[in-house]
Amino acid sequence: MTTVERGRLRIALLLVGIALLAFQLRSPLVALAPVATEAQRDWGVTPAAFGLLTTVPLLCFGLATPLAPWLARRIGLESAIEVCIGGIVVATVLRSIDGFGVAIASVVLLGLAITIGNVLVPTVIRRDIAPRGRGAATSVYSVAINVGTVITSLVTVPLAGVLGWRVAVAAWSIAGVLTAAVWLVVLRRTRGAAPLTPVPTTIATGRFRPDGLAVLIAVAFASQSSSYYGITTWLPTLLADERGYSAAVAGTASSVFQLAGIGGAIVVPLLRLRFRPRTVIGLIGLLWVSLPVVLLVAPEHFVLGSVLGGIAQGGGFTAIFTIIAEVGGDARRTTALSAFVQTCGYLVAAAAPPAVGAVHQSAGNWIAPMLVVLGSTLCFLVFGVLAATIAARRAPA
Repeated sequence: MTTVERGRLRIALLLVGIALLAFQLRSPLVALAPVATEAQRDWGVTPAAFGLLTTVPLLCFGLATPLAPWLARRIGLESAIEVCIGGIVVATVLRSIDGFGVAIASVVLLGLAITIGNVLVPTVIRRDIAPRGRGAATSVYSVAINVGTVITSLVTVPLAGVLGWRVAVAAWSIAGVLTAAVWLVVLRRTRGAAPLTPVPTTIATGRFRPDGLAVLIAVAFASQSSSYYGITTWLPTLLADERGYSAAVAGTASSVFQLAGIGGAIVVPLLRLRFRPRTVIGLIGLLWVSLPVVLLVAPEHFVLGSVLGGIAQGGGFTAIFTIIAEVGGDARRTTALSAFVQTCGYLVAAAAPPAVGAVHQSAGNWIAPMLVVLGSTLCFLVFGVLAATIAARRAPA
């Protein structure tokens, strides 16, 4: 095998590893949503308490970010990713063991493990993929995240019907074992080859003082994330309660929301070629608002609302981080701005699942919770457009 062929094989294997890992970085978080009713009943917990199983990992996303670069410096990128995968596998299994306390402890581990992957995968792409291929590699990463959530939403309920919800939720650890095996091969090949681009051994931190634009971006991202996790956690239950669907049908219907996110992630870069950033953000915001409006006014058309909202959730994430890349400046400031936005966003989003659950429990219906989601989508529309408008003035020509 020639050097060129070995290089291509290495890149292909790396892309497979990235796709498999991306599958693991969100699917464990949505695996419980399709079987929420059964899990709450067996654990004997309220909807607000059940929402903690999504909130705790999100808190880790916001607070545990420094863990990833520290671990990478100590043991290397690929070894740190193996730790990430191992943590996800162990946490996914532990979460299904009887006892809500064990489930809470397991999602702490799950949140820490996923945080490592969230931070380090983009670093691997930048290090090992040539500049002309980084966009494609990032697309593979983003699409695989959405595909993972779709497959998880579709398959969990049928598995639960055959094996029970505990086994069905734990079964997703098998994908983690396969991912770990692929990354072991990637690790061996990486140790035998130099990175394609140099990576600094340390990351400059410096002091970052967020300005008005940074705050606007953070509020927009917090609104985006709150809307996404609030809907992801409770949409299957809402459809079962309001429309009388079985768990299988409700889980399948909610997967439309995740599936449409793939289209959103692909469409936004294309829209940016023809329209101003604020126009793109405004369109995404209107699509976001349409989902809770449809669920409030015409719930029988929930499929249409899920498609429109799904496009918004996939496109909103892409649009926000495109703004960060355009106005960040040098690498140090871009890293600091991204860390500030993600920390604020995920900490706020962590409150969404239990808040929606608590409002539902208090009101006894799904009208009040959907008004909460409507408020968060409106915030994304307003603050996202403001951020995009100011960012366009600052971005270099």
